[in-house]
Amino acid sequence: MSTAAGPLTGVRVLDLSWGIAGPIGVMLLADLGADVVKIEPPGGDPFRQQPAYHVWNRSRRSAVIDLKAHDGREVFLRLCAGADVVVETFSPGTMGRLGLSYPELAESFPRLVYCSVPAYPSGHRFAHRPGWDSLVQARSGMQNEQPGWRPGPVFLHFPAPSMAACFLLAAGVLSALIHREGSGRGQHVQTSLYQGVFAYTTMIWQEHERADAAFRAMMAKTYPPGVHQISLYECADGEWIHAATMNGRTPTRSVEEILGVEQPADPMALYTDPELRAQHEARLRQAYIRWPREKLITAFHEAGLGAEAVVPMADAFSHPQFVANGLAATVTDPELGDTTQVGIPAVLARTPGAIQGGQPRVGEHSREVLAEAGYSGDEIEGLIATGAVGADS
Repeated sequence: MSTAAGPLTGVRVLDLSWGIAGPIGVMLLADLGADVVKIEPPGGDPFRQQPAYHVWNRSRRSAVIDLKAHDGREVFLRLCAGADVVVETFSPGTMGRLGLSYPELAESFPRLVYCSVPAYPSGHRFAHRPGWDSLVQARSGMQNEQPGWRPGPVFLHFPAPSMAACFLLAAGVLSALIHREGSGRGQHVQTSLYQGVFAYTTMIWQEHERADAAFRAMMAKTYPPGVHQISLYECADGEWIHAATMNGRTPTRSVEEILGVEQPADPMALYTDPELRAQHEARLRQAYIRWPREKLITAFHEAGLGAEAVVPMADAFSHPQFVANGLAATVTDPELGDTTQVGIPAVLARTPGAIQGGQPRVGEHSREVLAEAGYSGDEIEGLIATGAVGADS
């Protein structure tokens, strides 16, 4: 593992999370220097073979501990004595049944910051139901408010509840650690996928079925197409451009002037006459397809109009500037070998942190972690023999 210092160097995190929000939120802490130990059940995290986990589980060590076994629970408690943070993403009540709830741990470890990220908040009427991201989308109203290709609810392929909750996790843990500097005490940090939905939608909630035409023109994703959908044009040689959008500058030429297309006598009629709009749109598309994309982008930018190439994600990752800025990183994964992953998303000038390696093998660091907690070699091998602890052989 890299030894590059990050702002969280010296902070130890015991990671009991799985899914999306927990692993990514903890990854943000790990890349910034936190010493993260992923505590996995016997056999390993059941989702670790998912391709994304090779990124989300990077920058940490792995120890296998059976928290349902008495000896395993005792090992975990011993690790808590040297930890600053515990992160868990189980349904409310699960940690309590294991005897590892926040009140139980705080009694012995008052400085511990304990972060819980279930699907629904503790006390919610559906807190004990299974809570996958898509189900939280449905229960929160997010799917019902999403404009789409037909009336009615639409599933979001982007896991918005989880992707919001991962940042709430990191912000909550960091806030609690800062507060501990003055108070000397940790606390229970709680968020959820359900609360993640509302973090994204704060103050912009709107019932799209009742929305006016302007809202639909801006937001519709597929059919009827919204303004951003019809701003995608094919250029020469099969290349695509997202063109002529707002960019905060005052345009000096119109799209029609650049493309050589006749401007309607009454431009506002394009917004009130669907047939005229369709005819004009067809002429624009015929003009776009005659232009080389880069030449057109230059012309639009010179005229104060927004335009960029629509490129595959692989092209972005391989661009020399992307690599030079540290936005792409080569990470060696024990199973996959060298991989290209996104770099650290928050860069601090003095203490930038570093990616601490790829996803570890299941139990790869069990012996190492237990030795750091004061267990002798014989004690460790005894715990492995009973199954309370697992280790990569």
